[in-house]
Amino acid sequence: PPPPPPGPALGTDKLPSMGSRDHAAGSCRPCAFLHTKGCENGLACNFCHLCGPEVRKHRRQEKLQERRAQQKARRERQTNRAAASE
Repeated sequence: PPPPPPGPALGTDKLPSMGSRDHAAGSCRPCAFLHTKGCENGLACNFCHLCGPEVRKHRRQEKLQERRAQQKARRERQTNRAAASE
């Protein structure tokens, strides 16, 4: 038989779902249901089951702040171009 894949086994505390495999790298996406009504997909869930309930909200806030900063920079560039063309 082939050797087991490197890393923790699926279904263990270190890898409770398929989506949890990228948790250590910080590129996982938290499961929205795990900490509320419970995740029905279990091991097959493509979302992280290692992230705490606050992570989803925190990441959403970071994303919103990034979007606002980009919009502000875009507006400033447009204002600068308009002022330069006058």
